[in-house]
Amino acid sequence: MIKIKNPVISASLIASILFLSIISLGLSLSILPLYINKIIGYSAFYVGLVVVAESLSTLFSRVYAGRYSDKYGPRKGMTLGLSLTICSGVLFLFVILFISNNLYGYLIILLSRIFMGVGESLIFTCSGTWPIGLVGPEHAGKIMSWVGIAMFIGLAIGNYFGTLSYYYSGVALSTLIMTMIPALGFIIILIVKPVQITENSSHVTLLFAIKRIWKAGTGFALANIGYASITTFLVLYFIDNGWEKQSPLALSLFGIGYVFSRLTLGWKADCSGLKMVIFSLILESFGLILIAIPSSPYQAMIGSFLTGFGLSMVYPLLALPAIKSMSHKDIGLALSTYESCFDIGILLSGFTGGIIVSSFGYNATFIFAFICSLFAIFPSILSYKQIEKNQN
Repeated sequence: MIKIKNPVISASLIASILFLSIISLGLSLSILPLYINKIIGYSAFYVGLVVVAESLSTLFSRVYAGRYSDKYGPRKGMTLGLSLTICSGVLFLFVILFISNNLYGYLIILLSRIFMGVGESLIFTCSGTWPIGLVGPEHAGKIMSWVGIAMFIGLAIGNYFGTLSYYYSGVALSTLIMTMIPALGFIIILIVKPVQITENSSHVTLLFAIKRIWKAGTGFALANIGYASITTFLVLYFIDNGWEKQSPLALSLFGIGYVFSRLTLGWKADCSGLKMVIFSLILESFGLILIAIPSSPYQAMIGSFLTGFGLSMVYPLLALPAIKSMSHKDIGLALSTYESCFDIGILLSGFTGGIIVSSFGYNATFIFAFICSLFAIFPSILSYKQIEKNQN
């Protein structure tokens, strides 16, 4: 089998594995709530339980994914992640085709989401560690930018076509597609060369990784509360204000801003440093406050774009101090511990956002996200100071 030797092409192909896998995830996230609530008639509580099951499995498997990548190599980790993702689709398809609407079917769906969560952890972590191993840690920021673009575009495509297929062809076709698409990733695994596995004898503990990562991770978690607030509440907020016709475009503008930022600024991720982090967080905060206190839907739409544009570069820019705070042979553990903070931010937003909306209204949750985004500046500064201290 011919191996692709060019590291840049190889890194791009690895990002495409993540792209395919996230399309599968996006399809599942769009059709699962519809299937559980509209087809088998379970309440929104059971829909939420499925989402929580996947989120928790992703969170708790992040460290395992990092250690697996460090010990066995990202190629094996990617293979295992794709296999679990495909198994998740097979289980869901089995429920749709062969099991009636009963508790056993729902429990199998829960199991399928746990498989998806663990598979997602492995794929996401190895999508970072494998390219970094090929092109070197000095280009880690660019790698994180590529990964983010692949993830966000894949999720948007999966969500769109999953919802569309529900109305025109039902859930079975989407489930079949979400099962088959990740299998294409195996072809890429065969043609991209693996990275050399460093003998890992450091026995670094999770507690040590947390101590090294927490500053960058806290900034990342606080910044992502803005992302979770927009994806969860923006459409409902527009409907509540009577702007329902503008809500699809408003949500799309967040994604456009997110991708546009990566395309225009992503190449500077490795050299821009702390100033770019602060600029990004301030821009995100400004966007969120425009949403929270809008005079018109168009102001809120501009805020959505600015929030996406600002938030986009936070992930790669704070990944750099997280990665550099630990040794190269522990890069998988460093990256997976850092990425766990994304899940923490999502869970924190989901828990507090519902309470805030119930008590004070939708605009209050965007004010809360605005405050969190500003507070993210302080741990971000500490994370870069930690790098300077280590270098000195």
